[in-house]
Amino acid sequence: MQIIPPKSAIALVVKKGETLRVTDVEGEQIADLVCFNLEDHSEYVSMSHTRVNNQTLRITTGHDLFSNKLNVMFKITADTVGVHDILYSPCNRFVYEEIFKVGPQNGCLENLAAALEPYKISKAYIPDTFNIFMHTQVDENYNLSIHKPLSKKGDYIDLEAQMDCLVGITSCAEDVSDANGGKCTPMQVDVLPAK
Repeated sequence: MQIIPPKSAIALVVKKGETLRVTDVEGEQIADLVCFNLEDHSEYVSMSHTRVNNQTLRITTGHDLFSNKLNVMFKITADTVGVHDILYSPCNRFVYEEIFKVGPQNGCLENLAAALEPYKISKAYIPDTFNIFMHTQVDENYNLSIHKPLSKKGDYIDLEAQMDCLVGITSCAEDVSDANGGKCTPMQVDVLPAK
């Protein structure tokens, strides 16, 4: 078990057959997740391929996370919430400075880059994230909106690795909108053995 403190990120290895469980410790908290093929970092999770190959904007139990090379990286095997985002990029300094106008602040992009730096993955090569527990909607005019997460204390999602993966995951740093219920709290990560 690892606890990700608020507004930070970790990197870890998940081997084929193992299950990555991400648990919301206090409720209403997002975790931004990226992953790379452990042996070939040019293969990474792709939200565009995940959307197209699952034919939905709302993935949950039974859906797959696809790579940019169209291989399945993770299968969602359990999900107590069922509402996650695969449209938004990770929050970042540009968002805080230019959109929210709150001044310099590291976001999930910068935090993922720091966590993945030992693996020689720089900020420029971090793909769009699977935003676990992030509650977004698209209205009839195709406008995007962000709402409070529906996750409660102890809610979790299980992702079964289909290849050896390097994973970067955050406890989201966004404390300006309703994205994390107005405050940032920890996330818990467990790697469960292969069945």
